[in-house]
Amino acid sequence: MSYSLSFSKAVLVVIFISDKTRQDQFGFLSTSSISEILKIPKPTLVKILQSLNAEGIIETKEGKFGGIRLTKNPADISVLDILNAVEKGKSLFNTTFDIRAKGTRPDNAQISLKSLFEEAERKMKIELGKKTIQQILREMVL
Repeated sequence: MSYSLSFSKAVLVVIFISDKTRQDQFGFLSTSSISEILKIPKPTLVKILQSLNAEGIIETKEGKFGGIRLTKNPADISVLDILNAVEKGKSLFNTTFDIRAKGTRPDNAQISLKSLFEEAERKMKIELGKKTIQQILREMVL
């Protein structure tokens, strides 16, 4: 598998920020508080935040009253948006087969597997695109 753990953590970060904003608890959240509460090391969190910021999902503000907040409505952020922000074109499956066997049968097996993996990833992305952060927030209070 090629997707990093940062993707899952990024989803949690966006949910956390969304939930705090929804509760009107914070305008901007500090990196330190997010790191501590979600148990994400600061260097990892900074990379996640940079990716989310680059895609316009969050904004950051420096200074005493700074921090992180969403720039989009949670209903307009899908889990796929977060995947695309963090993983930037990576594939879920590694399809670089480095096998010694040569010939039509091994080549066809590799082609078949690559096609299967690409289709599975395509279907997964469709499903991730259907789920919004707003839907997850609603499910949290059930």
